[in-house]
Amino acid sequence: MKVPSLEGEMFMTAVYAPSARASCRSCQAKIAKDELRLSNIVDEDHYHQQLHYHADCFQLKPDFKNATYKDIFHVENLTKADQEKVKAILEKLQKMEYKKKPQQKKANSKSKNNKQKKSELEDGGDSGDDNKKTKKQRKEVAKKDKKLETTKKAESYESQSDEDEPGILVLYDKPQKEEFRKIQQDLEKKTAGQLKSMLKANDQTQMGNKAELIERIADCMIKGCLEKCPNCSGGRPKFNPTQKVFKCPGYMDDTEFRFCNKVYGPKDLKRIPWVDV
Repeated sequence: MKVPSLEGEMFMTAVYAPSARASCRSCQAKIAKDELRLSNIVDEDHYHQQLHYHADCFQLKPDFKNATYKDIFHVENLTKADQEKVKAILEKLQKMEYKKKPQQKKANSKSKNNKQKKSELEDGGDSGDDNKKTKKQRKEVAKKDKKLETTKKAESYESQSDEDEPGILVLYDKPQKEEFRKIQQDLEKKTAGQLKSMLKANDQTQMGNKAELIERIADCMIKGCLEKCPNCSGGRPKFNPTQKVFKCPGYMDDTEFRFCNKVYGPKDLKRIPWVDV
């Protein structure tokens, strides 16, 4: 099972260590060759991280709180006994994770009650109508602030200088740049989740902050979606605005990163028409 994170797609693996080079991220000791090794791996086009652990030192990421041991990659290649061991470790760590939450919730609830009591004392026991009115006013202020923020972002797109504009725009002519900025303004109204859904429907990378998601979608809408690297068939070429070329870093193949580094000119890659969802 792969789950999205800020850096990229994250998943767990369970294998017998192919060598004794890796160190456990928890105890820092070397993991012996052929010893059971559990790992948290983050894989994104331009980013790859492997965190290896001894089985008994494994640290569960919160993202996997609902995972089963069958969601762990390569677990089926282990012996029956080790599969049961991995299953027991995962369930134990998940129980520990669940135990933390009620305590945190209780602490937050207590803090909230204390703040509420303090507020009531300071206000001298305001009536319920006054509280409702204040709550309504806060909502209206928040709504106005959000609208103002959206307006400011739209204005910033219009006033972007050549230095501030996204790097991909070096490949655009003036009419295309104007269209790009218009799309940016329209997409600003959408949430990050909606933007990611649009990218997912077009088989494009969904990682990055909201501004990066918007730029990626705008580029795809105007120029078309970039295909995967024709050389390695797994990586996604990244644009270098300085050299005005696309370069493929490679991709994650199971537990090994396959480097590519193939360079393409702007017209060498096939662009697939964007599909609105």
